Amino acid sequence: MAFLTEKKISILILFFCVFAFSQEISLDLQNIQKTKQEEVSLDLQNIRKTKEESGAKADWTASGLNLVMPGIGHFYLREKKTAISFLSADIVLLSAFFYTNYTSVQRSKSSLGYAKIYAHTQSSRPYDDVYWSYLGNKSFMRAQDLNWAFQNNREFEKMYIDESDFWHWDSEENRDEYADMRQKAQYFKTASTLVLGSLALNRLAAFVSARVATKKYNEKMFSAPIIAPTVDTETKSVGVSFLFGI
Repeated sequence: MAFLTEKKISILILFFCVFAFSQEISLDLQNIQKTKQEEVSLDLQNIRKTKEESGAKADWTASGLNLVMPGIGHFYLREKKTAISFLSADIVLLSAFFYTNYTSVQRSKSSLGYAKIYAHTQSSRPYDDVYWSYLGNKSFMRAQDLNWAFQNNREFEKMYIDESDFWHWDSEENRDEYADMRQKAQYFKTASTLVLGSLALNRLAAFVSARVATKKYNEKMFSAPIIAPTVDTETKSVGVSFLFGI
């Protein structure tokens, strides 16, 4: 009888030990899960912060590069076709700008030299377009003709009184040739201005395109799956989960 009682007590003690041990394991698993969840939450926050920072960097870096040279920002975003398109357009426009600007300057200098030979002017006004345009006016074969017009209109302050500014064309043909040279120089000057505006527009278009491309780039980066560990206290198992859209 005493033996049975001791046996029951031993079984009862063993039962309580197993129960206590299982409770301790359950508590440990809960602590592990809580710790893992906190670690995963912190890691996800760090990942999100890192992605946001890298996305902002890509955004302004790509846009800034395109303002300097269109297409470079798209190379940064690995969009080679778009990059080549913007870069090629900019190279063509730059070449056109240098050509038209150089031609305009050279034709303008040639017209001044032509006027000094055939209009006998010794004026030191290389950048006075008003003066040189008067030389090509069909109404003024001589500087005196222009001064009479100013005098009749009582615009005395506009009269040319310095002898070095006087001119006298030796023929109407040479005057017309001079006017044609100036007109062609003006055409190239206008063209160079238009090309310069096109260069600015190309940079603006590349800047906007980079912003749009960066947004798509960031969406792809933020949609990448994140592998996170998980702990199930009911089945007492450890696994992994895939998180999207972080």
